[in-house]
Amino acid sequence: MPTIRNATERDIPEIVVIVNAAFQVERDFRAGDRTSHAEISRLIQTDTFLVAVVEERIAGAVQVRVNGTAGYFGMLAVDPTLQRSGIGRALCEAAEDYCRSRGCIEMTLSTGSVRRDLLPYYGKLGYKITSINSAPEGAPFTKAIEIVRMAKPLKLS
Repeated sequence: MPTIRNATERDIPEIVVIVNAAFQVERDFRAGDRTSHAEISRLIQTDTFLVAVVEERIAGAVQVRVNGTAGYFGMLAVDPTLQRSGIGRALCEAAEDYCRSRGCIEMTLSTGSVRRDLLPYYGKLGYKITSINSAPEGAPFTKAIEIVRMAKPLKLS
């Protein structure tokens, strides 16, 4: 299993590479890369990024945010050569633990409706669809997609 730790600014280049590699499957409907050095640099100032380290290199990352009693995770990404090895699940659990320890009673996420593979994956982790809406104007998509929001209750430990 990976070691999971908080990301630092030194990790930004590796996070960008991992996220963009993992989100390559979205190239048919996303304009350009999923993220950039500038975006991760900006987000790391306000949100937390957790990274999964395997054999001294970053193998995955997830953005985590606390908003009152609701936690959120996004940009869950695992090196494509290491997917299906439990790293994504470990990052989800770490994100939930992070939010739970800060008083969150619910965990949320959003994904594109075209990522049909992710809906059952998150469903197995206990997430249920809470809403489906059109992507907002100006979103970086090359075709119309819907944003699926999912949530699950967090039990306090």
